[in-house]
Amino acid sequence: MRVLIISDIHGNSDALKTVLEKERYDAVWFLGDLTDYGPEPHLVLDTLRDLKPEIWVTGNHDYANAYGVDCKCGEKTHALSVYTRENISQKFLSKEDITFLKTLPLHRRSSIDEREYYFVHGCPANPLYGYMFDFMPECMRNELGGEIHVNALLFGHTHFPVLGRYEDMMYLNPGSVGQPRDGDWRASYAIYESGEFHLKRIEYPVEKTIEKIKTTVKNRVFREMLIKILKEGIV
Repeated sequence: MRVLIISDIHGNSDALKTVLEKERYDAVWFLGDLTDYGPEPHLVLDTLRDLKPEIWVTGNHDYANAYGVDCKCGEKTHALSVYTRENISQKFLSKEDITFLKTLPLHRRSSIDEREYYFVHGCPANPLYGYMFDFMPECMRNELGGEIHVNALLFGHTHFPVLGRYEDMMYLNPGSVGQPRDGDWRASYAIYESGEFHLKRIEYPVEKTIEKIKTTVKNRVFREMLIKILKEGIV
C-alpha cells in the first residue's frame, strides 16, 4: 500500500489538487490545518472529505475555527492568521463544515503493518500547539504525563519537513502542502510505502493561488505578506 501523507494545506486548493493529480497513492493520512491563510478552505475541506483519509487529526487552525478560540500560532503570523480566519475561513465555511471540524480528534494511535503509529498535529505532549522542528524526546508524553512508546511518530504544524530516527522510533513531518516555510515554495508532502517514508516536493500553479489572494485579501499588508510567503517559502 502506498500512502500519501499531507499536512498544513491552509486553504490552498491549487497546491492540494496538484499533489493529488500528480502523485500515486492508495490511501491518505492528513495531519491537520486545512483552514486559514489560503483563499479556499471550503474547497480543501470538500476535497478531503471526498478522499476519506484513513487518518485525520485536527490542527490548531481547524480547532480555532471550530470553537472560536485563538490559534496560538507564532508571533510573526498571528495577526495574519486572525485576519484570514475572520475574513476568509469563517466566511467560506458553512455551519455544517464547522460542525464537521468539531468531530476531528486531537491525535490518533493505530497499528499498521504490525507497528504502532502515533499521529498528531503538534506533538504528543501538546497536540495543537507544540512545535517540533526536529524530534524532542520530552514531547513524548500523554495528557497525564505518561511516556508514549511507538514505532513511528507523524506530526505537522511547523511547515518544515523532517525525517529522522530516535532510538528505535521513526519520526516524520511531511511539511506543508499549501504554505511551506523552509525556503522552498513547492508543495511538500511524504509517501509511505513498504515500511519506508520518503519526503517529496512538487511545483504547483502558485501564481493562480496568488491571483485568488489578490481578490480575496483586501488588507494590503496581509495580502503582500501572503504573496511573499507563497513565492519565497519563508515568513
